[in-house]
Amino acid sequence: MRNAPQFRAVALTFLLIVATLLAGCSQRPAADSLEGPAKEVSSAVRAASLALDLRIADSTTAAAASTTADDMLGDVESATDQVHRLSAQTEEESMLRNDVLAVFSSVSRALLHARDALSPTSGVSDDAQGRTELSTVQGELRIATDQLDNLMTKAGIQ
Repeated sequence: MRNAPQFRAVALTFLLIVATLLAGCSQRPAADSLEGPAKEVSSAVRAASLALDLRIADSTTAAAASTTADDMLGDVESATDQVHRLSAQTEEESMLRNDVLAVFSSVSRALLHARDALSPTSGVSDDAQGRTELSTVQGELRIATDQLDNLMTKAGIQ
């Protein structure tokens, strides 16, 4: 019976040490930990661009393309949340994390514009003027894609 309190104290100490070690091992925003979210966002923006291309070519409905853009926006939000949970230990990691979040924000804005332009209630028509408006949004998506590709290359994410 006397050993039970000692055993509990030793077990508690061991658990505290393990918890401390695990807390110190929180994910850091190195290129490896950013690879998953960056690839998710890359796939999302490309899928939305494809949906927009199909709509411009009148190969899909506005509702289907808008739904795709909305779904891809959800993927970008999820990836953004993952990056927000990463802690930066160095100035370099902090800068990389901030750059990733800035590019994700650009992608989100472009996806919002795409979703809104593609919405069946947006007022964007199927005529030449409507296609011009959609082409403008497509240009915005391409710029955001280029920014993401450049950052991924800079960070060594393939």
